[in-house]
Amino acid sequence: MMKTEKTTQGKQELKKQRIKMYFLEAAKKIIMEEGAENISVRKVADIAGYSYATIYNYFEDINELLWDVKIVMIKDLIGYIQKKMQGSVYDMNGMKELFRIYTAYYFKNPHVFKFFYFYPLSRPDKKHHEAEIEPNYNDMWQETFKGFVQEGILDEKNIEVVAKILIYAVHGILTLSFSNNGDLTEENVYKDVEKTVDYVLGKKTTA
Repeated sequence: MMKTEKTTQGKQELKKQRIKMYFLEAAKKIIMEEGAENISVRKVADIAGYSYATIYNYFEDINELLWDVKIVMIKDLIGYIQKKMQGSVYDMNGMKELFRIYTAYYFKNPHVFKFFYFYPLSRPDKKHHEAEIEPNYNDMWQETFKGFVQEGILDEKNIEVVAKILIYAVHGILTLSFSNNGDLTEENVYKDVEKTVDYVLGKKTTA
């Protein structure tokens, strides 16, 4: 009896996760094609193939749904970069390639950039929310910059701040480009990103 109950619970959990993913994939499709500003519970439900009321069996509200979608899309971006990287990221050329791929992804998917950095979201209440697991950014940064630590260019204790400087700089450059502020064409953005990587990592930051 106990084994049967566990099997049934397992099947129910798999079904729950499968339906939840249908909604997440539907929301992701809308964001990538139309932008997050055009998303609605009804539109997500229609694409997923369920009634809009069914969504509330899996998400408390649209904020909770979009929070999970954002995590899924961040994981997609990480997977995209890992697939595109041809060589090691542990040296200057590798770092430039990494940020070029990162930047190119947003030129290819501008709605994703706007959703990540301009759409207002709040973290759902953990007591009621079975959230998608966020990537461990600190571990990723440690791995990405370890070559610079080994070469004595970067002190391990400065990895987080250097990573944030580079990421924030890239986001600022992209924001200016997407807002048509100045002559920041796609190619000029790549050049500015490379200059930023050179400046931040082309000198010792161990002091």
